[in-house]
Amino acid sequence: MKLKYPAEAFALGVILFSAGMREAFAAGILVILSAVFAELLKNLLEKALPAWSLRLCVYIASGAVCASVFLLGFAALGSLLDTGMWALTFVIGLLCAHQALRGDAEADYGDLLWESAVAWGFWILLAIVREFAAGGQIFGNTVLELSFQSAAFGEACFAFIAAGLVLAFTNGVLKKDCRGQNSFLAAVPAMLLLHPFTTRIFGEAAGLVLTILIPVALFFSVKQTLKFSRVSRSYRGLPADMLAAGIIYMILSIY
Repeated sequence: MKLKYPAEAFALGVILFSAGMREAFAAGILVILSAVFAELLKNLLEKALPAWSLRLCVYIASGAVCASVFLLGFAALGSLLDTGMWALTFVIGLLCAHQALRGDAEADYGDLLWESAVAWGFWILLAIVREFAAGGQIFGNTVLELSFQSAAFGEACFAFIAAGLVLAFTNGVLKKDCRGQNSFLAAVPAMLLLHPFTTRIFGEAAGLVLTILIPVALFFSVKQTLKFSRVSRSYRGLPADMLAAGIIYMILSIY
């Protein structure tokens, strides 16, 4: 069965907003809102516009609405998004539009909301785990400090791992898989913003290019290998790719 919820958009959302329960709670609502808006807009316009115009309208409108609601929503929470994060919220909107234009949801808003709610629940759960493991806090409040806690759990490598686990757990509950989902659409935009290491050996500009190209190249290589791996249905495709990206970032962050 095809996925109704925008798995790629959720993956990117989890990567960006899973360091704490508060931001995960808010971001999940906004991603669901963007997904419903994209599906609704597509259904309203598909009989009135030619295909090329429909795609253009849905992509632009969904991206703009998603970026706007994220900007306003996080401003209301007192957390201002920097330029890079805000730009990627526009990409989240594009991914919601991409899923809507696939036609998999088939205007079934009930299933879309149900599947999105399951993913949102696991998103919040993994965010709680990361926040507690990073500093003993939940929703910004200190609960308990233990010896295993480390700020490393708040780093990008665990953000990718959290994204993979959220999707895998969601697929396990829904008895579905991420067949047809393109992990590059979620991973590469995140890799443009989140860098596992820094280098100035060849100059600042060249160093920045290297910090982007190396993770992307390694991710592409591992992704090709994973096509032939034997993993359970819920982990197949996008979830496994996100977990692999997290391990790549973990290794690169050592250097």
